[in-house]
Amino acid sequence: MSDIGFSPALPEHVAFVALGPEAEPDPLYPEEEALLHPRAVEARYRNFRLGRTAARRALATLGIAPTPILRGPDREPLWPDDIVGSITHAGGYAMAAVARRADCGGIGVDLEHRDRYFAGLEKYVAFDDELYWLAGLSGEHHPKAVLEVFSVKESVYKAFFPRVQRFFGFEAARVAPPSAAGTREAWLVHALDETYPPGRRFAVGAVWQREMVLTSIVLDAEHR
Repeated sequence: MSDIGFSPALPEHVAFVALGPEAEPDPLYPEEEALLHPRAVEARYRNFRLGRTAARRALATLGIAPTPILRGPDREPLWPDDIVGSITHAGGYAMAAVARRADCGGIGVDLEHRDRYFAGLEKYVAFDDELYWLAGLSGEHHPKAVLEVFSVKESVYKAFFPRVQRFFGFEAARVAPPSAAGTREAWLVHALDETYPPGRRFAVGAVWQREMVLTSIVLDAEHR
């Protein structure tokens, strides 16, 4: 469900909810309120509420009753035991994607606004061949591609962190340039995950809407 006019192409077993600036977020649970700093600015407070609202509505489509969505040590959302998911927000929008663990090995979604781009961003997020193909882009293609790589790597982190339970940086993954058919792939270059050893590729989704890019990764369930 999306009220913002665009959404990622996700498998049927993934529930996705997107809420825009006009949406009225639901109240937080007291346990969630406690996660916010007492002096949190209004924008931060609203983003958090909107993200939790999107998450609970996505969970509801899987038949899961409303529940507090707390936060782990790396600020990651803590889902019910049999659920994997991801939350993102930017530019007044919030999105959540969830699936049952039996159907999915991990989900990462990330929304970025063009205002996150700055000259030289690629030096922080891109490596090796990524830098080479990004350097070959001109005009508006360059900043858009750099921001897309940044967003994809954020999605990689969100998809894999619950599996590996440790921090890793942008250098742990690589993103391929879009194919002639427009498909995208990424892979790990560090040995973080036995199921996804270095070099095993996984599909990446990326869709632009005006000044925002939305990227997504859905990993296969472990039994597949």
